[in-house]
Amino acid sequence: MNQKNNQNEILFDLLGALCNQTITAEQHQTLENLLAEDAEARQHYFNYLELHLNLERLHDERPEAEIDFQIPTHAIQSSQTKPFTNNAFKSSQALWGLVSIVCVSIVMGMLFLVQKPIEPPQLSQPDRPTTVNKTQVAEVTQTAAIRFAEGAPFLEVGSPIEIAQEYAISQGQIQFKFNNGAEVILVGPAVFESQGAEHLAVRYGSCSVFAPEGAEGFTVETPLSNVVDFGTRFSVNVTETGNTDVQVIEGETDVRPIEVGATSKGKTKRLTKGMAQRFTTNNGVVVDEIPFDGQQYVSQLPDRIISYTTTLGPNQGAEDLTSVTVQRGGNAYQYPVEDLIGIELTHYKGKSFIARNDGIDPATDGDPATLRRHLLEQDRSLVTGVVNPFGSTKPLTRPPVMNESEDPDQPNTPGMAIRFREPVVNDHGPDIVLFDLHVIVHPTGGDTFFVTPLPFTSNRKTYQIKQFDIDLASPEAKLLEKFWLHVFNQKTGVRSLTELESAKGNGGKWHVVGAKALALGIDLSDLGVPEGETVEGLFIQDLDGDRDSVDPVFIGGFPPLEHSK
Repeated sequence: MNQKNNQNEILFDLLGALCNQTITAEQHQTLENLLAEDAEARQHYFNYLELHLNLERLHDERPEAEIDFQIPTHAIQSSQTKPFTNNAFKSSQALWGLVSIVCVSIVMGMLFLVQKPIEPPQLSQPDRPTTVNKTQVAEVTQTAAIRFAEGAPFLEVGSPIEIAQEYAISQGQIQFKFNNGAEVILVGPAVFESQGAEHLAVRYGSCSVFAPEGAEGFTVETPLSNVVDFGTRFSVNVTETGNTDVQVIEGETDVRPIEVGATSKGKTKRLTKGMAQRFTTNNGVVVDEIPFDGQQYVSQLPDRIISYTTTLGPNQGAEDLTSVTVQRGGNAYQYPVEDLIGIELTHYKGKSFIARNDGIDPATDGDPATLRRHLLEQDRSLVTGVVNPFGSTKPLTRPPVMNESEDPDQPNTPGMAIRFREPVVNDHGPDIVLFDLHVIVHPTGGDTFFVTPLPFTSNRKTYQIKQFDIDLASPEAKLLEKFWLHVFNQKTGVRSLTELESAKGNGGKWHVVGAKALALGIDLSDLGVPEGETVEGLFIQDLDGDRDSVDPVFIGGFPPLEHSK
C-alpha cells in the first residue's frame, strides 16, 4: 500500500470515529493536522460528512412511509416558512436504491478524486425532509438540551408526532402539543409513542401533562396503568421495569391498572388533586397509595436561549446576528440585536482573534477606528471576535489585574473583561447572551469557562459554565460562514489591551474545519447578584487544563423586563 492510500485509510478511520462520536482527543488532533495540510483530505472530509448527513436523514424516516425529498435551498428558514418539496418517493425499494447510489457515488469519488488546487466548499446547514402525513397527531413546540437515542427519529421544533412511531430521547426535555390541545413535557431519558389522537404511551421516563378544557379523555398509557384525564394537570414517572408513579396536581383523573397475568383484577379509581399512586408487579399489578410529590410535575421548560436568527454570507453560512429569542421567567421574548445592551472590551490577555472571510487584519490599515478589539465590541458578526483568552484552573478569588500595559512586577490576570454600555439588571431568567464560535469536531456541549461579575466584590462569585443552551447538537445551532484565524505567539500571546492593538500576528489563516455558533444565557443570580441589582461588566477566563478554549464572538445584555403592578 503506497503512502497516499495509507493516509486515506487513516483519514477514513478518523472520520468514522468522528461520525460515531467515539473519537479521542489524540484522534481529534490528528484529524485537524491532516485537514490543515492536505487539500484532498479536506475534500474527502466534506464528502464524508455530506454522506453521513444524507444517510442520517434517510434513516430518520421509516422506509415504508411516504417520503418527501426536499430540494436543498441552502437557506435558513423561519419557523413560519414552509419548505418546498419535490414529488414523494413512496416505494421502499426505490428509497434503498437511492441510498445505494448515494453511497457508491460518494465513496467512489472519495477514492478516485484527482488532486487539484480547489477551495473546499463551505458546509451548509442541512434541511431535514418534511413529510406531510395524515397520521400526525401532535407537533413539537419546544426542546431544551435534547439528545436522541441511537437510531431514534430526529425531532425539532415543528416536527410532527405520528401515530405508531416510537421515539426515544437520551437526555434533555421536549414539549409537544396534541391536536386536541393537550400539552406534554417529557424529560429524558424517555421512550414514548402516540397510539392515537388522544392517546400517548410512555414506555419509560418522566411525563407531565396539561389537558385544558376540550382535551378531556386524553389518555396516558404506561406498561402497568392507564391514566385518563378529566381536565387536569398530572405527572407520570415510569421506570425501566415499568413501575409507575402517578401524581395529580389539579383536577381529576381515572387511573386503572393494566392486566399483567391472569391474577390482575384492578379497578378504576378516581384520583383528585393531591393524590398519588404507585403501580408495581408482583404476580399481577399491585397498587399502593404513596405520598404526594408535586415537584414531579414539570410545568415548563427552563429559562434559556431558545433560538437566534442571522444574515447569510456568500457561502450561505450564518454571519451577522439579527435577533435572539430567550425564555425569561417562563415567557418567550424576541429581541432584535439593536435592542441588546452593547459592550466594550476593557482587558485581554490571550492568543488570537478571528476576522471575516476576507482575512484582513484591522491593525494593518492604519485606521484607529478599526481596532482589533472592535471585532468583538462594535459589530454583530458571529465570525469575528477576540477569542482564546488565557485562563485558570480555579475561579477568581480576588479582583483581576487589568492594566492597560503589562507591569512585570504585577502581571495582568489571564482572561478578558468587557464593560456594558449601560448596567445590566438581574431580572428573571437570563440577563446576558454570549455566543461562542465552536469548531464542529470539538466537545458537543461547548467550551468550559469561568465568568465573574464586575466590579469584583466578596459577596459575588465566579461561576463555571459547563453547558451551552444551544450547543453543537442542538437543531437551532447554525453553521457559520468561513473565517480567518489570526494567532499571536503561542506561548506568550498578548498580555494587555495595548499589545492586542500593536502585536504582530501570523498574518491569518483560513480555518479549514467548519464551525457553529453556540449560544448561552447567563443568569446573574448564578453569579451571586441579588435580583434587581446591576453589574457593569464581566471577567471571562478559559478553564485551563482542557484542550479547547472559549471563543466569544458576541456578548450583549438584555433590557430589564417591565413588570405589571
